[in-house]
Amino acid sequence: MRGAPTLGGGVGVPGVVVFDLDDTLVRWQAAVRGALRRLAATVSLDLEAFAQAVWRTWYGRAEEIWTGRLDLEAVTREATVAVAAGLGVDEGEAARLYQLYVGYIDELLVPYEDVASLRTLAGGYRLGVATNGIGEVQRRKLYRAGLADLFAFVVVSAEVGVAKPDPAFYAAVHQAAGAPPGEIVVVGDNVARDLLPALAVGMRAVWLRRADDEPQEAAWIGPAVTSLFELKAVLQALE
Repeated sequence: MRGAPTLGGGVGVPGVVVFDLDDTLVRWQAAVRGALRRLAATVSLDLEAFAQAVWRTWYGRAEEIWTGRLDLEAVTREATVAVAAGLGVDEGEAARLYQLYVGYIDELLVPYEDVASLRTLAGGYRLGVATNGIGEVQRRKLYRAGLADLFAFVVVSAEVGVAKPDPAFYAAVHQAAGAPPGEIVVVGDNVARDLLPALAVGMRAVWLRRADDEPQEAAWIGPAVTSLFELKAVLQALE
């Protein structure tokens, strides 16, 4: 990596704070793992084969899903077919298992405890969300987690037709934020996908380094917090 990532390429007093969603605000990976465990405890199945079938659908075709070329109905259909093939069951049984799994994720998906601090933060900043995914899925996560009312805007990749880390996604964030890039601070858990692209278009960025984070694909020497409770002090230091 050339150069040193810092607070961002722009200047100005931060007025807009934009958050990633999955594993930044809500415990997505924990919900997925918990749903698999609950499914295994509920029905008899080859859990590894089920997980691989779902992974191949959602992550193997992530670019098509994130950019809106595959909608939720199509993804559900493909996941059902993949589960049927992976487990050697008919599509009716595969659909039942897949819907159980999705339902368990909905039940288990919760916000991180420190997300409560955003209600105070909203008094001084305009808050937004910028996330890769399908619109109805990502918005349902916010609603079920009780967070939907916190944000002035939500940018979802499938709704704008382009996904992180594409600069065009951050152009959509800029437009939704309604502020100069130097007054926008992006907060996320993934350096390569959330932070470096934001810096590249002149925004500022803060890494949320949670204890359960996976190893990063890119280095980061800019500001970092281990909890959203620490974020307000970092933002104030930028003013």
